[in-house]
Amino acid sequence: MRRALAGAVVLALLVAACGRPSAEDTTTTSSTLPEESTTTTSTTTSTTSTTTSTTTTTTIPPTTTTTAPTASTVPGRWASRPLIVAPWGALGWWDGSKWVGTVASLPVSGGEDYQVVSFAGSGIVRGGAPTELCEPVFNPGVELSDPARLGEWPGPVGVAISAPWIVQPHLLEVLAPTSTHIGHARELLASHGLDIAAPIVKQVLRVDLEGDGVNEVVVVAANIEQPFWTVNPGDYSVAFMRKVVDGEVQTLILGGLIATAPGGEGDIQYVYSIGGIGDLNGDGKMEIVLHGSYYEGEWVEIWEYVNDDLGLMRRLSAGCGA
Repeated sequence: MRRALAGAVVLALLVAACGRPSAEDTTTTSSTLPEESTTTTSTTTSTTSTTTSTTTTTTIPPTTTTTAPTASTVPGRWASRPLIVAPWGALGWWDGSKWVGTVASLPVSGGEDYQVVSFAGSGIVRGGAPTELCEPVFNPGVELSDPARLGEWPGPVGVAISAPWIVQPHLLEVLAPTSTHIGHARELLASHGLDIAAPIVKQVLRVDLEGDGVNEVVVVAANIEQPFWTVNPGDYSVAFMRKVVDGEVQTLILGGLIATAPGGEGDIQYVYSIGGIGDLNGDGKMEIVLHGSYYEGEWVEIWEYVNDDLGLMRRLSAGCGA
């Protein structure tokens, strides 16, 4: 679905190989990260993102449960498994011990509720029976009663999950970009050979992914409004997270396009954004929904921050396009 970029740099995930900080090292709750201790992890350049394999099952009994409201749950009619869907198809679910990629048999029968995890909308939508979406790809999925709440091309686009738990149990704030965030984007682009005096910052999110009282900052910088065929020198679209690890700030890249030369034949623009942030497996920690778009399609990926040794790992994905 996605083509390789020869004339541009497509960034892979940067994993911070640092030990887990002690409680004493992670007591700061300030709204800004300590700039004097900023470090950036080394870059790995690749035409594809790092992918973690998932184990799939073949048959799931399509049962539905109705949850009564409690202090930690949301009332609704939920699937037997916490199915995660995008407007164009299902991504998969958490089965209690592992992530399961989408298989032909989805754990729903129709009429289930889905919590929206998206910066484009919120609330609960109703899902239909399993069907095929996105011709001619024919992804297994469900039609939602209001898919526009998840967002539309070119993004951001989030997901919806049929699960009873509170999907945003910790701090999540949308911030206005400041000169500090612009400076972080400038440094990151320069480290990949692109000097931009004042990068355009599209999104800034302050979040406590793990609920440990230490805030992360997620930033999206891009000068592409809508992706088109041609990659031009100076094009950039990059989503990255800044996180305190062992008392130092690490920069982790979720996805990015940085063009320092004209694109070659077959190269196209990609635009990245953060579609949503929420707890998608019920462990009390929140995952990041990365959205990507290009001229003929789009996709979403679920990224989990595992720990300070493994860093971010891509768990599930689904897309629609040529």
